[in-house]
Amino acid sequence: MRQSWEQHYKKEKSLLSYPDENLVRMLALYLREQKNTSDLIAIDLGCGTGRHLKLLEDFNMKTIGADFSFNALSSCTKAGFKNLINCNNENLPFKDSSIDIIISWGSLHYCDKDNMIKMLSQIHRVLKRGGRLLATLRKDSDTYLKKGKHIQNNTWITELGDLKGSVVSFFSQEELKSLFKIFNNVQYGWMERTLIGDVDKVIAHWVISAEK
Repeated sequence: MRQSWEQHYKKEKSLLSYPDENLVRMLALYLREQKNTSDLIAIDLGCGTGRHLKLLEDFNMKTIGADFSFNALSSCTKAGFKNLINCNNENLPFKDSSIDIIISWGSLHYCDKDNMIKMLSQIHRVLKRGGRLLATLRKDSDTYLKKGKHIQNNTWITELGDLKGSVVSFFSQEELKSLFKIFNNVQYGWMERTLIGDVDKVIAHWVISAEK
């Protein structure tokens, strides 16, 4: 799977520049409750080419970018970002209760469902008490990435373009509730759209805010 992502981040279309507007709103709402954002430590977990690192820096937080693709981190370096870490989400190299905010936008679902449990356990471990996770998961109504081989339990090896060979899991509402029961104050919604010119291809995500 690493090879798929290394290939993905060699392509120009992976160089995303602008943050997701839904994340901007969620983050701004959360930070209104904070007295001094410069004291906060934030991680973009699965940072890709860094579009949300700039957002975190603009909110004046101490920012760390983490990804397991070396090509993604290379793009971040070229863009001027620092404090970058190559790591696996199942074994985060951070101390217990050391991080205030974790962003994982468009990345958590690229694994099988057993590994998802491990990743959320790691995220929960490194968050401070009262810390916040803002994340997305691929929703079970998504049809866009379900192109390839179905392994089991709504987990696929996709054949979609430059993501070919990547494992992707899709989650129902009940699965979401079960996964996030280790967190407090879990709030979620969903967003869905179709491709322009092909309304049969649905892109659907759960949007989640969870507190430790």
